[in-house]
Amino acid sequence: MNKSIKTAALITLLVAGAAALTAIYCVPVTFSADKACNALWKDAAVCAATAACAFALARLGGCTARLRQVKGDAAAKLKWCLPCLAVAAVNFPLSALIAGGAVIERADLIWLFLLKCLAIAACEELLFRGLVLELCEQLTAGRCRTPLAAILISSAAFGLFHLFNLLAGAGVAQTALQAGYTFLTGIMYAFTAVRTGSILPAIALHALYDAGGLIISDLGSGSPHDAAFWVLTAAAAALCAAHLTAYTIKNFIRKK
Repeated sequence: MNKSIKTAALITLLVAGAAALTAIYCVPVTFSADKACNALWKDAAVCAATAACAFALARLGGCTARLRQVKGDAAAKLKWCLPCLAVAAVNFPLSALIAGGAVIERADLIWLFLLKCLAIAACEELLFRGLVLELCEQLTAGRCRTPLAAILISSAAFGLFHLFNLLAGAGVAQTALQAGYTFLTGIMYAFTAVRTGSILPAIALHALYDAGGLIISDLGSGSPHDAAFWVLTAAAAALCAAHLTAYTIKNFIRKK
């Protein structure tokens, strides 16, 4: 594609995404008379529009290193992601659902819920692992020989980004806790993007993690976090932390 045409297309995508966001926020758009369905559609639309803007900004800013499929030994790279996959998988409240402590009441909306989770994941990964991570790598390139600083800085930005939930009425303690664990999951997603050379596996992990964490609040009722959930979460987190630490020592510290 001609460079000028490509640039024009990206600018059009950026403007269209910004216009869609403005319309959704400033105009009382109703997607459905069903309250739960309308909320899911609105969240999905906002995130999809933001993802379009983030993609256009990344391409226009030349941050395209990871906007591609996994290349090279894809099987080995995806196998490396298994401890991270464990963290995302155990975020599903399976034990609470089996024991009856939580129930899914709107199974008819699961498809829309999954679409919302995918839109959230694409939006946030394009912003923070597609754009911010690479910008941090460029800014720290002269000082750091590894992407470790960029990983930590972009993950901190990801965690702080969730403080905006205070503006939506979320509690201070709840928001601070969310900022903390999103910083940690951000590190996991950033390592995944760096190791695989693509944000696609990070998007998949992020969507799976969010689906597990939001399915009861969006589609059901009850308490999703029982003792079994916390045991599995702690075990998966410890496994992933050990995995990422070993990778850091081998590839970032010993090679300095």
